[in-house]
Amino acid sequence: MIAAMPDEVTFENVRAASQDGAEDAWLVYSDRTLMALLVPAETGWFLQFSLGRSDQEGLIFPTLAAAEIWARARVDVVI
Repeated sequence: MIAAMPDEVTFENVRAASQDGAEDAWLVYSDRTLMALLVPAETGWFLQFSLGRSDQEGLIFPTLAAAEIWARARVDVVI
């Protein structure tokens, strides 16, 4: 029996348009499928949007590691 490989969650650093021009942001992927956009917040990273069945917005993560935990917990429902 072959065990299923866990989905790979990756982050890509990008620039996102903002009212002040552009800011650092992170695209979040699950196995190369876009699942979320994180933008800076005063207390960490703001979930601007997520896609798929885990559609959410407005969460704030204190670190990118916390955002990764959130993403990994939702991989099963995104694809």
